[in-house]
Amino acid sequence: MSIRIRFALRPKNRLTGYREWTPDAAETMIKELAGEQGYTCESLSGCLLCRLCPEGYIWFHWDKRVLKGESQTNIVGPGFHVAVIAFLEQLAGQGKLKLKVDDKTGYYWRRDFLTMRRKYFYQWFMDLMKLVSGWENGPEYTFCWPSSYYIPEKQDGKLITHIRPFSFMEIRGVVNSGLSMAFARDFFIWNEIEKDAVYYRNCALVLLNQSCFFMPSSRCETDKKVNDRIIECLEKALSMDSSLPFPLKEYLEICRLAEHEPVDVSHAEPLSRELFVGCRRHLIYRKLGNMKFCLPGSFMFDENCRNGMDHYYDGVEYGGHDLYIYAVVLGTGGTSKFKKAWFEQGTPEEEFLFDVDKGKGKAVFYAPEEKDGEVLYNMSAQVLYKEQRTNINITCRKPGEMEWALDLVKKITITE
Repeated sequence: MSIRIRFALRPKNRLTGYREWTPDAAETMIKELAGEQGYTCESLSGCLLCRLCPEGYIWFHWDKRVLKGESQTNIVGPGFHVAVIAFLEQLAGQGKLKLKVDDKTGYYWRRDFLTMRRKYFYQWFMDLMKLVSGWENGPEYTFCWPSSYYIPEKQDGKLITHIRPFSFMEIRGVVNSGLSMAFARDFFIWNEIEKDAVYYRNCALVLLNQSCFFMPSSRCETDKKVNDRIIECLEKALSMDSSLPFPLKEYLEICRLAEHEPVDVSHAEPLSRELFVGCRRHLIYRKLGNMKFCLPGSFMFDENCRNGMDHYYDGVEYGGHDLYIYAVVLGTGGTSKFKKAWFEQGTPEEEFLFDVDKGKGKAVFYAPEEKDGEVLYNMSAQVLYKEQRTNINITCRKPGEMEWALDLVKKITITE
């Protein structure tokens, strides 16, 4: 069961100050308040998404002159629950708006933080631990992982969460001891009302676990922003509480990648050596129709690609690989077939037919091609299952990597 805040905002009068009550005026008010508080906003699928911290979002949408929305707070924590209500109240106050809130925890009316945290958040956490404690030999290995994000590679004996992996031994220890309060601060990002050292460390852990490519900041702006934010949060946490268990190894690695001089960490208490943070260090998976394909976690997505295919790459100076992929789906009941023209993009040298999970695959290695002063090693592949044909092109810039490229294709699985 999730913990949510649902709300509605409407003007007390026809005009809100000097502004007419319109979707544009509402969006401007939200963005102004978010900017004042260091939050970010973006438009997404007809909604406005306000981000207060990693995994901490408020959704707004316009509905017949009413600004409605909601926020799921249980993953981020009770401190975030309080912050959402505070943001909505400030928004209502500045805009002269009526605020209606649906808060099943009762905090909106009683303002009893400790009771709300214990009765709802800690109880939810314990119920979750009991639920997942028996998953060790099952197919599920993620929980509280962003559903629209990539799928991380499985880690033996662990369940992967938004903030870090938890070993089943650790989970069973939580369940058997009943000490939910002691463990909750390592799970919730925002466990207290204030932004304390744990908050900043946990923000950094989420970024390390989900978003960090573990690549030099010089590679691209995305790497720089992620690396800089991790360093900022970790140094803030260390300055506030040097006794807090600290991801020392990861901090020093990111400093090296960002060419940043580390602060003095001689007094820092390292996190457990068994802790593995950084899902993008290894392979990740993404869904495409009825298939799930695989690629290295260090690969970036090219948002500017306009050739109708999804393009993933790591940069010429950082491996020099390019992966292009898209799917063609026939009408209902159709059966996909290999398309000959797809394998005529170069001079074929080797051809492979193979099984891919419940589907069929074909790949062709081409003779090396010289283009723009560099030698390219290209492979084309197709994977068929029922009415879907998935087309893949992989380019390498070093000899001897075609088997690696073929192995990526063979890792495709059927998701239905």
